[in-house]
Amino acid sequence: MSRNKTIVLAFLLTLPVMLFLIHHYVSHSPELKPTGFTTDENVLYMSYAHQYLDQEKFSPFYSNPFDGNPQSPKIYFQPVNAIFVPLLKTGADPGLVFSLFGLLMAFCCVYMGIRIIQHLLPNNKYQSLIALLFTWGGGLTAITGIIVSFITSGELSSSWLDTIYIADPANGWWGLNWGRILFIPLEAYYHFLFLLCIYLILKKRWVGAGLAGFLLAASHPFTGMEYLIILWEWIAIEKSFYKNKSIPWWFIVVSGIVITLDIYYYLSYLPSFPEHNQLFNQYSVAWTYSFRVFIPAYVIVALISYATLKVKKSISRFLEFPHQRLFLTWAVVSFLLSKHEWFMKPMQPIHFTRGYVWAGLFLLSIPGLLWLIEYFKKTALRKWVFAGFLIIFLSDNTLWITNILKSKSKIESEGYLTKETREVFDYLKKSTTRNDLLIGNDRLVSYMANVYSSANAWVSHPYNTPNREDRITIMNNYLQSGNRPPEWVSRRLIIVINKQVTSVPVLPSLLATKLFENSHYVLFTP
Repeated sequence: MSRNKTIVLAFLLTLPVMLFLIHHYVSHSPELKPTGFTTDENVLYMSYAHQYLDQEKFSPFYSNPFDGNPQSPKIYFQPVNAIFVPLLKTGADPGLVFSLFGLLMAFCCVYMGIRIIQHLLPNNKYQSLIALLFTWGGGLTAITGIIVSFITSGELSSSWLDTIYIADPANGWWGLNWGRILFIPLEAYYHFLFLLCIYLILKKRWVGAGLAGFLLAASHPFTGMEYLIILWEWIAIEKSFYKNKSIPWWFIVVSGIVITLDIYYYLSYLPSFPEHNQLFNQYSVAWTYSFRVFIPAYVIVALISYATLKVKKSISRFLEFPHQRLFLTWAVVSFLLSKHEWFMKPMQPIHFTRGYVWAGLFLLSIPGLLWLIEYFKKTALRKWVFAGFLIIFLSDNTLWITNILKSKSKIESEGYLTKETREVFDYLKKSTTRNDLLIGNDRLVSYMANVYSSANAWVSHPYNTPNREDRITIMNNYLQSGNRPPEWVSRRLIIVINKQVTSVPVLPSLLATKLFENSHYVLFTP
């Protein structure tokens, strides 16, 4: 397949993500305007980037924007901000920047997946089919959800498509198969880097693999550590049991330095700051998934991997190539990380899924998949059976995307704002500095203020706000008593009141000076 054909194929396979983004901008109630933030967590990353616009002195590091304190230590680093910040400085819309970046990364991720398949199957006529299945294949989570719903209720209701989420955590947004993560911009970026690392290793381009691995490790703690553990386990197997001389020792040393720096940064440097420890404790939660989820999610690729073993007839032939051993290591390590609550205190185990377990098994199963294709194409009946298999294999993502695209947003959220809320952000953008502190009863303004203005919020993101529950108590006590906490000394307070929300009582003396008002909001400063 020529490079131009590869690009065209990657473009075609990225079309569902394009449709998803178009749907976000066109399918909503007329009183709402899309922000470009297609999931609520996307707001986080542009909040991080906005910190650079407010820095008095440039630093490659940024502080936690949800700490509420402009003096919070600058200890975090995200390389992708080198792209976001210059665009934000031009006045570009943050949500649009983020969404277009995600679309580009989705294309790059798909393209890199195709290149890996081309490397594994040079001149094979089924490259495009394998690329389709790798990008949009899945498991039986959707079908399992539908069957469970039918068994328990005895009928399929008008909202039967919503039952596909029964065996798919967070309505499918955790991304148990590879294609699902393409809808999450930063995940598409991390996965592109991951595939780039794998591709460069397969091509034995060790310098590029070292640089890409460092960039990945610097970009995300979960994905970076997952890749480095996979890499080191594979290298240990190759050097200890297979005496693989193609892996240069300098690459092993460089990889060792990268993983050492990664461990030091995340497990030593960051924990030395109390502010980070508070967040770490909040993030160390038992977000896991059971066999009722991972069996339907991985059953198809697991069975095809087993078929590959049967086709090869022995484990030695099954693992005769370094890349097969790499894919097996990838699948096993990713699965164990996603279930690390079996061995230690859980720290978001499900965060290690993100399609990695599924993708490792899929690439491992390619020889068996090719055998199945050849077997089923021999008679007309077998071809029909194979067509049914393809429909089932693609059903998870087909049904999920269909359900997403048929929806229409009717309520305000991070993805869609009313005119009144946008007016608040316009006011904050023009009238606030990094020393201003937002308090009040509106969750949305407090969460998104860091994206659209320099103001900070005392209570914001549920996991990135240190001691969030204690802060809510402190804030409510001030609003009712007027007793200013010592943390707020020298800060201008802006009380944001959403008239549509039930509010805690506010001491009348705190509402002396009105700053802004429209039909939904009123802003005061004491």
